[in-house]
Amino acid sequence: MIGEEFDVDVERVAHGGHFVGRIPQPDGGRSRVVFIRHALPGERVRVSITAEEKSFLRGDAVEILTASPDRVVPPCPLAHPEGCGGCDFQHVALPAQRELKAAVIAEQLDRLAHLARKVEVEEVPPTTRWRTRMQYVPLPGGYKGLRQHRSHTVIEVDDCLIAAPGARESTGQRSHATVTESVLGRDFAVAADGFWQVHPEAARLLVETVLSMLAPQPGERALDLYAGVGLFSAFLAEAVGAAGHVLSVEGDRRASSFARQNLVAFSWAEVRCAPVEKAISGPGA
Repeated sequence: MIGEEFDVDVERVAHGGHFVGRIPQPDGGRSRVVFIRHALPGERVRVSITAEEKSFLRGDAVEILTASPDRVVPPCPLAHPEGCGGCDFQHVALPAQRELKAAVIAEQLDRLAHLARKVEVEEVPPTTRWRTRMQYVPLPGGYKGLRQHRSHTVIEVDDCLIAAPGARESTGQRSHATVTESVLGRDFAVAADGFWQVHPEAARLLVETVLSMLAPQPGERALDLYAGVGLFSAFLAEAVGAAGHVLSVEGDRRASSFARQNLVAFSWAEVRCAPVEKAISGPGA
């Protein structure tokens, strides 16, 4: 099956940069679902099968038989089945990219939480040169590369079009270095290889959205679950004031240690290093 090619009608977007199609069985049995990269809903594509799972297949669109009007030429020359696996939607016009991401979120809300919500994904510039951290694979001669999708094969990369100028680079090795990130005038200490939003505007936008929707008031209590280094906790603590209380819960010890550092100015902000399910259900919860 792997390496075989089939002509497939693409139905809809799925999580993880894939699109759903179905391959009829020659014996007339139930068609097999195939998750396709480099395709778009409404297209007819030739799919090369790359993996066979128990209940579905994976494949790449290696030829576009009927193209969607939302298809564009990818700005990166490595955005194709045999190229870098880092970007999912470079072949999609930007407005359509946002519609596809909204569809994925709406489907997840409906399937997992049984919530029917209309989702709108807004543009957050810049749309290129935005990624502030990059993890490359070192290559001989001082070169560097990125892996193909779901593969150990490394593709040499001279210039990644989503890497921001001055983006921090790592090779995936654990580091004890500390960097400072700034959001709305407040500084946060973060491990150089730890989690932080990679889009330069994402943290600000998320904080503004959370504060706008929650409208925290002085004296209130707040829970920040899966709190990381305390990004939301700091702004919530500032909003509820000394008469309030913020509980910042994070299971990763290193992230929690940074959260304590980042929240040192707020004595009413408690940092608890524990799995969330234990922190909110055990004694003292």
